Amino acid sequence: MAQGQDSEINQESSQQLDLFRKGELANRERSTGVTIFRKFTDSIKANGGDADAIIDSITVETEELFGCSVRELYQATGGKKNDRSTLPEIVQRSYIANEALSSFELERMEGTIGGEDQQENNENIVGTVRDVSKKTRKWLPW
Repeated sequence: MAQGQDSEINQESSQQLDLFRKGELANRERSTGVTIFRKFTDSIKANGGDADAIIDSITVETEELFGCSVRELYQATGGKKNDRSTLPEIVQRSYIANEALSSFELERMEGTIGGEDQQENNENIVGTVRDVSKKTRKWLPW
């Protein structure tokens, strides 16, 4: 085996061991749309985001993923306001995928997102969610 391949394998093993050491695998909570959404909003709050940051993050992820506003999405799909379980399954899965990825990114950035004031801090969080949403969108089937 070439030395470069050994290095890649060692790095991969090291990353896996980090996951074990951090105790991330000890949590056996079932992941659902609700738990993923909770992680998403908790990661926004952990970065100093307030209720406006959460609302704005949902707005930008919806715009990036589906090309419309939240209200338009619910109207077009016949969903019941504020009840994601009434949206089509593909929409729910898309939100779940994006919010899982966004929360991972926000958790990774925890303590480094900041701003001069609350508004700037919120804008930085929303910008991160927008960036992740643009990347997620490339994987969706539309």
